[in-house]
Amino acid sequence: MTLRQQRPVERIPLNYSYYLAAAIYNTLSKSSSEYATMLHDQGYAPEGRRQKFKYFTFSNLQIPIRTIERGEIVSRSRLITLYLSSPKEEFLQHLILGLFSEGPLRINNALFGKECIEKLPEPEWSENMIFSMLSPLAVSVYRDPSAGMNTKEYLRYDDPRLSDMLLHNLQAKYRGLFGCEPPENGVPFSMKFEEEYLKRVRDKGRSVEKLITIKDSNGRETRVKAIQCPFTVTGNPELIKVGYECGFGENNSMGFGMVKVSS
Repeated sequence: MTLRQQRPVERIPLNYSYYLAAAIYNTLSKSSSEYATMLHDQGYAPEGRRQKFKYFTFSNLQIPIRTIERGEIVSRSRLITLYLSSPKEEFLQHLILGLFSEGPLRINNALFGKECIEKLPEPEWSENMIFSMLSPLAVSVYRDPSAGMNTKEYLRYDDPRLSDMLLHNLQAKYRGLFGCEPPENGVPFSMKFEEEYLKRVRDKGRSVEKLITIKDSNGRETRVKAIQCPFTVTGNPELIKVGYECGFGENNSMGFGMVKVSS
């Protein structure tokens, strides 16, 4: 989706995921307030399970001409790009209807018109795929409560638990979408970050890990440690497709885990 900036300069909070998620829910509500409320308050829960998913994700804003000033992104781009993805047809239908309604898309105080809305072609699915990230990846585990640390630990890019946690998350999403276990195809699941990219980032004295502040609907802030790095994923193509459509990892509906196929 291409958005047209309505003023020569727009200012967007540096941590804008909450405001962008709010803009998406507001767009959905223009088609169906009932659906937007259900998705926001409840989401989809696999039968007999407590875990719930929203089953959509969105990218970072692609802003060609930008600077960072006093904790804000200052955009001087006439056009910016936003990608959204979901396997749920009802989500996509309500989103499109909402986008075609009158009025700008508001991201906090920044206003954008809808310039172009198009569907991207579906990738060819295989057991081994290379992705670059349109938004950072977050994966966490709960620390041992017996040690008095029943809090989330966000995994680093080199944590050996990362592949298993991503697999469990994809399997849970698959069960919720299709009501059954994902089929076995004999290919073990694994993911690996691109070594050359990691080296380039390290050589510049930087890190692929980002600390991002997100807010919930009550205004409570959470700091999420996420990873921004291309990766290769190997495994069942049906699970890989779920990750592509829903987002890999967690916090997808707050703009985490969206990918595109690397050319």
